Amino acid sequence: MPWRNLLVTNLEMAELLNALHEAGAPNTRAGINLLVCPMPHERGGRLHFDDGKQLWHVSRGYESHPAYWVTWVGAAARAAWSGARLPTRAEALEATFSAPPAANCDYAVGDTSPAAEPGRGVGQVHHLVGNLQIWCGDGPDQSEAAPLERHLFGAAWNTPGTKEEIAAVRSRYLLGSSRGVGVRLVREPDTPAYTALGVFEIAHRLNRWVADLDGPARPWGELDRHLVTELTSGS
Repeated sequence: MPWRNLLVTNLEMAELLNALHEAGAPNTRAGINLLVCPMPHERGGRLHFDDGKQLWHVSRGYESHPAYWVTWVGAAARAAWSGARLPTRAEALEATFSAPPAANCDYAVGDTSPAAEPGRGVGQVHHLVGNLQIWCGDGPDQSEAAPLERHLFGAAWNTPGTKEEIAAVRSRYLLGSSRGVGVRLVREPDTPAYTALGVFEIAHRLNRWVADLDGPARPWGELDRHLVTELTSGS
């Protein structure tokens, strides 16, 4: 199971956000942020939407930093667009069992550092632990009606980096986000390129989910499970 060597960067998330906006799937619907939470720069926001230009841009100097304030929906959409997926919690736990200590955790730097970790090559996984926690593709067992949660895993610049903390079980709702959680992609060996979803298909699936939210009342769990299937089923 090849892990992408770098966490998804702000520039890469901005690219997806702009593509989806152009395809008719804006980030915010009825005051709810679907993909990322566009916080002010002073509160750690690095992705910003320019209403005049109708474009997303990144805070200068943070283009190569890993993206945070990303929801699980945003993370899964980025994975689908790349023909990849998010790792399961078990996969992440196994991959980090013998990992070196986190290079950026417990406020050592005070923010994220660039996604490329000094001293590590192209063929190595950078910041396997540290810099940011990551969204997982699976979550805790829940009732059919309950809003879905998905696991978070690892250590971030603003969390402890002990093995106990890295392995701690934690989760968040699909539209949750924070300054400490980003996106790591994995891809199965020999995955054909056509499994990636086009941006218009992703926009269509997101819009269909939003339409379901505005339709007849249905359990949140049912709606969330439908969205998860839409973003992880491939083309």
